[in-house]
Amino acid sequence: RGSIYDRDGNVLVRSLPSESVYAVPHDLGDPDRTITQLARVVGKIDKPTAALLHDRHMQFAWIARKIPHDVADRVQALDLPGVSVIEEDTGRRVDVAGKSASTLLGFVGIDENGLSGLEYTFDDLLKGSSGRVTIETDQFGRPIPFGQQRMVKPAKPGLSLELTIDSYLEFVTQAALDKQVKTYHAASGTAIVMDPYTGEILAMANAPQFDPNAYWKYSPDSYRDRGVQDMYEPGSTFKLVTAAAAIESGKVSPTRRFSAIGPLTVGGRHIYNAVDGLTPNPNGDTLETIIADSLNVGIANVALHVGRTTFYDMERRAGFGSLTQVDLAGESPGIVPPPAEWSGSSLATMSFGQGVSVTPIAMARYYASIANGGLLMRPRIIRSILDAQGNSIYTYPPQIEHRVFSKHTAAVLRGFLRAVVVRGTGNPAAQIPGYTTAGKTGTAQMVENGTYSAGSYVASFIGMVPYEHPRYLIYVKVEKPRGAIYGSIVAAPAFVEIAKAAMLHAGVLPANPPAAAPKRLVRSKATANTR
Repeated sequence: RGSIYDRDGNVLVRSLPSESVYAVPHDLGDPDRTITQLARVVGKIDKPTAALLHDRHMQFAWIARKIPHDVADRVQALDLPGVSVIEEDTGRRVDVAGKSASTLLGFVGIDENGLSGLEYTFDDLLKGSSGRVTIETDQFGRPIPFGQQRMVKPAKPGLSLELTIDSYLEFVTQAALDKQVKTYHAASGTAIVMDPYTGEILAMANAPQFDPNAYWKYSPDSYRDRGVQDMYEPGSTFKLVTAAAAIESGKVSPTRRFSAIGPLTVGGRHIYNAVDGLTPNPNGDTLETIIADSLNVGIANVALHVGRTTFYDMERRAGFGSLTQVDLAGESPGIVPPPAEWSGSSLATMSFGQGVSVTPIAMARYYASIANGGLLMRPRIIRSILDAQGNSIYTYPPQIEHRVFSKHTAAVLRGFLRAVVVRGTGNPAAQIPGYTTAGKTGTAQMVENGTYSAGSYVASFIGMVPYEHPRYLIYVKVEKPRGAIYGSIVAAPAFVEIAKAAMLHAGVLPANPPAAAPKRLVRSKATANTR
């Protein structure tokens, strides 16, 4: 089976030759003594196997599958009657990095069939085919030394994959995510690092994770690649879709003001801003301020002005409701209801990310379009396909899906995201001394069993660095945190750790840090489902 490498050629997964131990119970001398001696070499013999070894009518029983060569040699050295070692047709799969990127890479079964992750998606490409050789044996099936042998069919090794993943960034991203999940006793989390110009995924981390070398010891829930499979209501990070519709359509200028004073009643639904000590301007707020301060009432009024057709068109152009085609198993397209299915309040609530469901990879891809000047890129996890000698036989080029909005609109949106960090909900949580950052906080109440669950929130932050010409797009989401729920508190610190490490990894040293911006008040109470 072919190997899997990171973007720098480091081995992530490989197959090693393997052997297995079997017994012919009928030929065992003393089953109990055999079990005791074997256990000292291969580990504890389970009860079902022990029962088979005591059954004199049995002609075959596996004792240990896919063991290392040195262990097989120790078994043979025991010279136990009725016990033999056989070379397996398939190898022993080894995930060199252990848990790192485990939900992305996936795992294989005992016969090296891919069962999850990339191992499953690219199973046909990775797996080789066994050859066939006829050999001369004695009456017991043992090869005769220097006997005749003939190649009937040569073995064909599988192809290998070179990923877009940077192992260092994967490690940093996982560590930063795990820290926040642990600190806030969260149920799960996801973090993604992308190159916004190529769509390459440089890191994709999930919590919880598992060890593919011993996957059977973990809950199936830990196998799931939450970055592509899990849908959620995004909350305030979706306000940039509303802003894009407003600016790109020309219906809203950057200087136009909208009332952000709540409550706002739409279709029988009352919409509030979060209580954070900030008072909306009685004369109205600009779209930049509405985004920076994450004002639900303000963005709802923007959406009502833009209209449902323009808003829905931008949702679809942004890629929501469709698969990203990232080549990872189980990807969900999300749920973006068409206007015909909306209620009287849908346009207003969707404007701040409620009533629409997305995946982490879809959100990361959309924000990458803001970073790169308006192009929706196809996310890529495979960089090249390699032959058995390590030569590239196909390299995946960057693939532009389409233009979401103009370069001008993208620049305006980046300005909004910069305002979030400089003077809005991301100040000072998403600031990094010596680097310019931009991004958006999000806090959304979770839907469970068809209703909004009290006390269950998704905290997120999506940002880019450096702001002027983004090199990295970084997405962080933490589900069901305890003790704090806001994206600025729960998710933004992970963004900071990842962004700082990524820039240093790229050889970009911090500039002289600017004077510290005034600290923003921390929101103390949730009075709406999203911030």
